[in-house]
Amino acid sequence: MADSAVIRLEDVSKTYRTSDGAAVEVLRHVCLEVAAGEKASLIGPSGSGKSTLLSLIAGLVRPDTGKVVVDGTAIDDLGDGERAHLRAARVGIALQSDNLIPFLSARENIEQAIGFAGRLNRRAARQHADALLARFGVAHRADHRPRHLSGGEAQRVALAVAMANEPALLLADEVVAQLDDQTAGQVLKEVLAGDFALLYVTHDIALADRAPTRYRLGDHRIEPR
Repeated sequence: MADSAVIRLEDVSKTYRTSDGAAVEVLRHVCLEVAAGEKASLIGPSGSGKSTLLSLIAGLVRPDTGKVVVDGTAIDDLGDGERAHLRAARVGIALQSDNLIPFLSARENIEQAIGFAGRLNRRAARQHADALLARFGVAHRADHRPRHLSGGEAQRVALAVAMANEPALLLADEVVAQLDDQTAGQVLKEVLAGDFALLYVTHDIALADRAPTRYRLGDHRIEPR
C-alpha cells in the first residue's frame, strides 16, 4: 500500500457485547486507505457502523482484530496517552454530538485545542481562532458558550476546533446535519478546500457526492460507490 496513506485499515473487525452478553458484529475484515489530502465521504444505513469506524480511526476504541494506521503510526499499538497526543497533534475530530467544552466560549474552545499542540503563542492562537470562526460564519458568537449556541452554530464551532491544529486528517460525523441546505453546502465547501485528508459521514447523498472519493458501509463492510 502507498506510503502516502493517512488512513490505512487492514482486515479490521469489531464486535460489541450487549448488556445480556450477546455479540453484535459491527465491522468485519474492513480494509480502507485514504491518501494524504484525499477527500472521501461515507454513507450507510443507521446502525451500520459508520461512527464506530471513525472511532477506530481516531483511536477512541480498539479493533478486535486487524490493524489501524493513521499518519504512519499503528495506533492500536499505542497507549491511551500516546493516542491522545496523536489526536491532538495530527487528527481533527468533529462528531455529530458536538464535543465542545461547556464552560468555555467558542473562541476558548479553539484556543484550548491549539494549546494542546503548543505551536502558537497566546496572541497568535487567538488570531487563529478568530479566523476559523470567521471562515465558518460564527465570528459573532466567539464569546458565547456552547449552551447559548444553536445546534448548527455548535456544529460549525466544533469543526473549527477540529481544524485548529491544521491536522493531517479530519474525521467528521454528520457535522452539517443541523444546517440548512445552503449553509451546509458552504461549510462543506470550506472543509473540502482544506489541505488535510478528510473522511466524513453523511446521510445526505448530495453532500456525499461532493467528495471525489465515495464509500458505502453495509453488511459490516466498506465498498466504493
